[in-house]
Amino acid sequence: EMSLKSLFTDMAFDGQWKPALEFMAQAYAKVSSVRDSIEGERNLQGFFMAYLYLSSYYITAPELELNHGYCDFFLLPDLTHYPTKHSYIIELKMLPAKDFEAKAEAQWQEAVEQINRYAAAPRIEVLRQGTTLHKIIIQFAGWEMKRMEEV
Repeated sequence: EMSLKSLFTDMAFDGQWKPALEFMAQAYAKVSSVRDSIEGERNLQGFFMAYLYLSSYYITAPELELNHGYCDFFLLPDLTHYPTKHSYIIELKMLPAKDFEAKAEAQWQEAVEQINRYAAAPRIEVLRQGTTLHKIIIQFAGWEMKRMEEV
């Protein structure tokens, strides 16, 4: 089992984001499956936030306003301390399991439009400081991750 620190290192320096984000999604499923995800998306955001704060490579900016919207997470490279090469916008989407079939595709398309709009914000150019920007969408049905892609 790779340590969370080494997963974050791969994410920051090699752009290998999938193992770290999958680790978080699985951890979320483990704790959330035991109780109802009443809070839904808030609960999910808080959980990811707690994990992302553990990475010293990034200054995690939650709910950053970009082009008249709020992205869930922008991982801002902390270049004063680490020569990281990659930055991230992460958008979390959730649907109740019973609605997933019917609404997942529309929600995904909306997320793609949102994240592209955020990435086009002039502030991002400045904030990413020359790092490679990755736009990641993670979609959940209840507590279970169903889809995770870079767009």
